[in-house]
Amino acid sequence: MQWTAEENRWVEVFQTLKSYQLFAFDNIATASQYWIAYEHFLKSVTVPGARVLDWGCGSGHFSYFLLNNGFKTESFNVNAGDSYHPDGIKIADLLTTRFKDAFNFKISSGDPVKLPYPDESFDAVVSVGVLEHVRQEGGDEIKSLKEIRRILKKGGVFLCFHFPNKYSWVEAVARQIPSKHHHLYRFTKKNILDLNEAAGLNVETVQAYAVLPRNELARLPEGIKNNPTFVKFYNRADRLLPKVLPPVFQNYYFRSRKEG
Repeated sequence: MQWTAEENRWVEVFQTLKSYQLFAFDNIATASQYWIAYEHFLKSVTVPGARVLDWGCGSGHFSYFLLNNGFKTESFNVNAGDSYHPDGIKIADLLTTRFKDAFNFKISSGDPVKLPYPDESFDAVVSVGVLEHVRQEGGDEIKSLKEIRRILKKGGVFLCFHFPNKYSWVEAVARQIPSKHHHLYRFTKKNILDLNEAAGLNVETVQAYAVLPRNELARLPEGIKNNPTFVKFYNRADRLLPKVLPPVFQNYYFRSRKEG
């Protein structure tokens, strides 16, 4: 079984990020958890060269995807050495060199909410596993969403991925293992609707995704975890299962818009 043309694009992204030894890019099976984010983003933001904020960019992996697809990208981290990404953005040199004027990177001055951008600066803001952590940094989800609304242009969109489900079975298991990472704050669909309404954002879609574990796949033999047939089967199963086992999926994706 071979990769499709679209999957080949995502595999090329993976190969570049793997060369920088980024977490979650050890193998294609684990890294392909982000393919659903790639697909939804490209369907939602169709303006060529749109200006996008990668909010809480972490290692910079999603910034690379954005830049590689022609978006003008601002990467913002909570700080250069936060508890989740102690090395800060790892691929800044690559992004600066390869994409030059299309890329910029800023860090926080210490305020967990305030973003260092003028009003109506961005066509889109993306969060990949960030919004659920703002309280841990001394912030607040509604205040952060209001700040995102402020910097969005009229008609701009906020796309939030890897937003943890309150009833995730993976989270339930992880909480029983002292050394296992788990989220302190988890959410329901009603929470998502309420948070956006309080921030003045209009929710356009909320979707469930991901039931199967991903990081554990790094333990598999190279010939399996990078094999197209295995990865395709695993991804198809992972997209089907939320429809069959809706309460226990891992993540929400939602898209909300600042009305023009």
